[in-house]
Amino acid sequence: MGINEIKAIYEDYLETAKKLEEQRKPTDGLFGMGKKPADDPCHEKFADDLEKALDEMAAGDISAQEAAQVLGYIYDMPVRNGEYQSIYWMLVAVHGLTEKLIDKLTAEDAAKLKKSYGANFKRWERLPAQQKVYAALSHKK
Repeated sequence: MGINEIKAIYEDYLETAKKLEEQRKPTDGLFGMGKKPADDPCHEKFADDLEKALDEMAAGDISAQEAAQVLGYIYDMPVRNGEYQSIYWMLVAVHGLTEKLIDKLTAEDAAKLKKSYGANFKRWERLPAQQKVYAALSHKK
């Protein structure tokens, strides 16, 4: 497992989720009628696939450099894909799955990720999962 596998998981998810958003009718989900794109099982599949991949990486011999590359990619994806709300929030929500890889980082890599994370996700906008990630990056020694 490495960055290529993570990218493949993201590409598959983004392709499917963006198609759903583009096919969406303005009335979908309105008054409980129709199906909202946010209800599609692709979101849950994405989170499950990502969690499995990250668990394998954390349990394996991933280098600090590889961990930093994977985490940087994951943390940057909401910023690059913010045009659809349901996709954006799912990309943010999975940040909570990354805590186990933070232990693999060097203190220097954690500091770099913390700086970019803080710039991309302001303190007052962070979800609880993001607050935990930021705290873990802050406390990495």
